[in-house]
Amino acid sequence: MSTSLTHNTQNGNDNNDIAVQDVTATSESTLLPQEKLFYYRPNNDFQIYLVYCKEITLNELTVELLNNYFYSSYNYLYSNKIFVFYFKHPYDLKIYHVACEMISHSAIVQHLNLNVCGLELSQSDQQQQQPLEFTSDHKYNLEFHLRRSLVNDLAPKE
Repeated sequence: MSTSLTHNTQNGNDNNDIAVQDVTATSESTLLPQEKLFYYRPNNDFQIYLVYCKEITLNELTVELLNNYFYSSYNYLYSNKIFVFYFKHPYDLKIYHVACEMISHSAIVQHLNLNVCGLELSQSDQQQQQPLEFTSDHKYNLEFHLRRSLVNDLAPKE
């Protein structure tokens, strides 16, 4: 599956599927313990997202926000291709950088055909989609539902 976020498949619960990694292509084995890569689908949305979640320090958060504010070329925060937000866990107060990318349905079908069925089917140019872009509604809905899921998924282990 060709995408700018790295991905692997992990089982989530029945309502929300989850998986995440960095904005460069790597494998799950290169993920650090404080990083997570998962697929996610909010209950009220048919779109599937690839989510990368990384624990960061307050200093790292400050540097990221300042870089995005002062350097427009570094400003992926306002891109419509990748949606980034920050999440502070209410239980342990850890801060997370969360980056999300929409996964096209044709890319999912192509990935399943190749990896599950062992078939590499060629797609016509009409089926090849441009990268999907986030609307403000997508961003609001995804962040709202993902924050609720992250409270449980990133809860401290007992």
